Amino acid sequence: MSVQTWFSSDEIGAVPGTELILPLSIQNLGDSTESYTIVPAGLSASWTTVTRGNVTLFGGSQDVVDIHVTPPRISTTSAGPNVIAVRVIPQGAPDDAVVAEIVLMVQPFDDRRIVTLQPMQRARHRAVYEFMVENHGNGLASCRLRLIDRTNRIDGSFDPPAVGVAPGGGNLVRLKARASRGLFRRSTRTLDFEVEAEQQGHEPAIASLTLVQPPTIPLAAVARVAAVLALVGAAVAAWFGVVRPEIRDAADSRVDERIAELTPADPDDPDPPPTTLVDEPAVPTTEVAVAEPTFFRLSVDAPLTQTADASLSIPATDVFDLTDLRIENSLNESGVATLLLNGDTLFQWSLSNIRGQLFEPNITPIRLEPQDNVTFAVRCDAVGAESSKSTCTTAINLGGLIRPAD
Repeated sequence: MSVQTWFSSDEIGAVPGTELILPLSIQNLGDSTESYTIVPAGLSASWTTVTRGNVTLFGGSQDVVDIHVTPPRISTTSAGPNVIAVRVIPQGAPDDAVVAEIVLMVQPFDDRRIVTLQPMQRARHRAVYEFMVENHGNGLASCRLRLIDRTNRIDGSFDPPAVGVAPGGGNLVRLKARASRGLFRRSTRTLDFEVEAEQQGHEPAIASLTLVQPPTIPLAAVARVAAVLALVGAAVAAWFGVVRPEIRDAADSRVDERIAELTPADPDDPDPPPTTLVDEPAVPTTEVAVAEPTFFRLSVDAPLTQTADASLSIPATDVFDLTDLRIENSLNESGVATLLLNGDTLFQWSLSNIRGQLFEPNITPIRLEPQDNVTFAVRCDAVGAESSKSTCTTAINLGGLIRPAD
């Protein structure tokens, strides 16, 4: 063996996402000058960067080369011991190549997230929310779910109440929320609350949800309706109790007098002529179509410096009233997101101004006719600092009411 190489220590700790500089010593054991090629080796070669890939040493001399090691902050970077290996190859005798190794103790890190599928629901008292508990860290997440409402107006139950999520995985959770009952509401009431996935000794993951309660009949309107009904009842009672009997008696007297004048009394036929009743036709009833809350989701993975889109079409038998929008930019990408209707721009956002998510409720619904095409386009200018991909991952949630077309 004409070359010897070693690291300054046998083991070192590392935090994913941070860079370590490891000095590698190389000694020429021969008597002549030799050039050496230095390359990363082993399963962790993708983490390793060699500052000088080639060195030349005189016989008996040695040199030190800096090896940069950066374990990525992703779920596939397993916590615990990992071997960093570097191969030194003599150019004159490649078969005499040697390998230097060091044990890298990768530390665990947490990155738990809650991704809401329906961040807003419209209901009077009860609503069901669905969300994903995702684990982007490199350790097992065992979390209990908790509802946080500081106004004590929202209560609910989770299914399941606790989740265990492996690194890189996700679990679907349903929340059955119940709002405190109010007999009368003059206007729409918006209740904001949070759900939390917590584990002792770890930072919790938190997401915001919203319940929009439509108005009920105001109390003043009930009093006015009661007063009107009382007046109508008094008028009806006066009609049937006083006015109508008087009119009927006067009419009967006048008819009797006229009959007596024109027709002589017949004792053998005292019965009056029969009365014919006419049936009035029934009024047809018309069924009114009931609108149902509906949510659509469009997700786009746009390559860096390029534009990608996703679209959907309204069913041919329905119309859709768009009332709410929520933009998801969980990785803090940069670029431009555009919502188009039949090729015309409805909304446009700069992703640099959206951190996490942006919720935009519309007071006036936007009517989408049957077979209208809705497109969500994303131009990716820069991926997020925490992203390990080369694409911008952005999504939009469309909420509103859908009903059969006329």
